[in-house]
Amino acid sequence: MEKIKIMHLIGDLTKGGAERFVVDLCNELAKDDQYEVYLVSICVNDTEDTFVKDVHKNVRYVSFNKGRGFSLRAFLALTKWLSREEPDVLHSHLNGFEYLALYLLANKRTLFFHTIHNIAVAECPVYFLKVFRKLWYKINRVKPVTISFDGRKTYRDYYQLDNDILIENGREDLVTTSEYTLLSEHYREGEDTFTLVHIGRIVSEKNQELLIRAVQKFNITEDKKCKLVIIGEVKEKRLYQHLLELVNNDPYIEFVGGRHNVVDYLTIADAFCLSSIFEGMPISLIEALSVGCIPICTPVGGIGQMIRHGKTGFLSKDVSLESYYDVLKEALYHPDKKMIKLNGRLFFKLNYHIQASANAHLKTYSAMLTSGKSNMIKGYEMITKI
Repeated sequence: MEKIKIMHLIGDLTKGGAERFVVDLCNELAKDDQYEVYLVSICVNDTEDTFVKDVHKNVRYVSFNKGRGFSLRAFLALTKWLSREEPDVLHSHLNGFEYLALYLLANKRTLFFHTIHNIAVAECPVYFLKVFRKLWYKINRVKPVTISFDGRKTYRDYYQLDNDILIENGREDLVTTSEYTLLSEHYREGEDTFTLVHIGRIVSEKNQELLIRAVQKFNITEDKKCKLVIIGEVKEKRLYQHLLELVNNDPYIEFVGGRHNVVDYLTIADAFCLSSIFEGMPISLIEALSVGCIPICTPVGGIGQMIRHGKTGFLSKDVSLESYYDVLKEALYHPDKKMIKLNGRLFFKLNYHIQASANAHLKTYSAMLTSGKSNMIKGYEMITKI
């Protein structure tokens, strides 16, 4: 029996939530022998600085080794390769969409999907790219996938369409690494501090300044202090410099850069903190829930769908300093943290395990393969007439 060929296309595999999810999803899909799964990266991926080494051997990894900026060579090479391979399903993520332009026009057989990992306007802010994507969405040539109810709303408001498919993100079970013991000894030297972990790239949308100011205020006013560990690669250098000046060598706040072993930090932490201005469905939050690390988050994007205040975590009322400081105190002094940790792990198992997300993707692909190709072909005929 011929295998169904499924490809996931992404710009690169740098250490971000969407990239982490795509690797996990491909690994999970590849467990079923009836599928031939490819993970296709447009850019080159360094072994140490990306998730490329986490790609399972059952997944066929392909890279077109593009550097920074648009590459006509990579664009044409990808189109030629796809025309030869002709996947049954081609699912793009982030900025992989536009590199499919020629293949979208030339191919009638492949089913196309694109996941919107953030609020719609942040995922595609450039007007002419928005028009380009909307055309393909509107004629059902590319099926849009949203990841939360909030994400669905932003898609429908931004594109004025209501044809998205909602499939929530997921994460595999996490296992601590050989570094766990040393980290535990380092951050658990005494009981006079709370250990807080933040996981996120240094970018304005993650709003690390709010978190830093809230921790500093807590440490000024409370006897017991907070040790804040900020994990994430620097994407906005000017912002990072500003944050360093704000921290001003504060011994209770530490930047450690990108890490492969975030599970170790989450396992030893008293809480996971996310102070974002906007979000899709954060993979880092799913990771925190999976190991029972109590989340303390701002109520943006899909986060409100994932956290039940006082049950599986804590939500601030808004993104103000006072609100986040108040919820930080509420969470850290809560009398029944064990219950919240247990609830988080159970909530993860029932709703956000990668197996559930993979099953939802396969169900969608199967439905489209058996009954949806006629719509795709109609869409192709419509676009060729324009």
